[in-house]
Amino acid sequence: MNALTTEIKTRARLLQKLLETRNTAASKRALILSRQRQWEIPGSWQLKHCMNLAAADVGFQNWEHARIVLGGEAKPGEDMGDFWHGPEVSVFINHWYASYAEAQAQLQANEAGYLLPYRKQYLVVTSDYLQALGVSAAAEYWDVIGRDLVQGYGSASWLNLAQQRLQSSRTERFKANWDASQIMLDLQSTEVEAERVMKSFVKDGRLVSIPEQRKKRLVILRWLVEQLQFERRYVEADINSFLLQFHSDFATLRREFIMNGLMERAEGEYWRV
Repeated sequence: MNALTTEIKTRARLLQKLLETRNTAASKRALILSRQRQWEIPGSWQLKHCMNLAAADVGFQNWEHARIVLGGEAKPGEDMGDFWHGPEVSVFINHWYASYAEAQAQLQANEAGYLLPYRKQYLVVTSDYLQALGVSAAAEYWDVIGRDLVQGYGSASWLNLAQQRLQSSRTERFKANWDASQIMLDLQSTEVEAERVMKSFVKDGRLVSIPEQRKKRLVILRWLVEQLQFERRYVEADINSFLLQFHSDFATLRREFIMNGLMERAEGEYWRV
């Protein structure tokens, strides 16, 4: 147990109290997280439920997943969760890699980059990305670990940076996350706007390019995901084959489905939410 896992447990107790008093923001957040993870809504919220919710709120599958990763016990190549990602950084276009070696090569070629884990993948980001996460880009934290949170996993610098990621007020965090979900609703395009985007980016049923502007990109992503069946579980190969019909960069489109909350993924399966 360290300061990070202790913080998750503390948030779970706070969340339980908020849910018992029917706090609106906490109740909405609990509902969203439960639907995303396909958890049943209990008749009464117990601490074990809130432990899982508090862990999911910061990017983990459940409490046990958070305990292992934040406790410094994860093995190389294991799922590190979405801890270093979130709605507040969805607007950034980063370098994504399935291979750690490829990510390291990009980091070495980019003196202004920082290497972070994302589930079983890796991304190289800028200081602006870190600032949006609430994490310092100061050399005192990063130089000692080579600007690499995979290499520095479990170190004092990693612990300090992870604490910064968690430092926002607990009660404000649930409200802030709900506001982030509200931002997604605000990014809905009108029918006229959506039609204009489709005409610009779709020719003969295929994507000319993937829009960089988030609002336009969401029009394309929603158009694609609506062609998939609700309640059906897809393996990754099926998703890849489906997306290849529209654009060669199926990996980016697949990631965007997950990052924008249009699909969920667990144990190699994908489904619409």
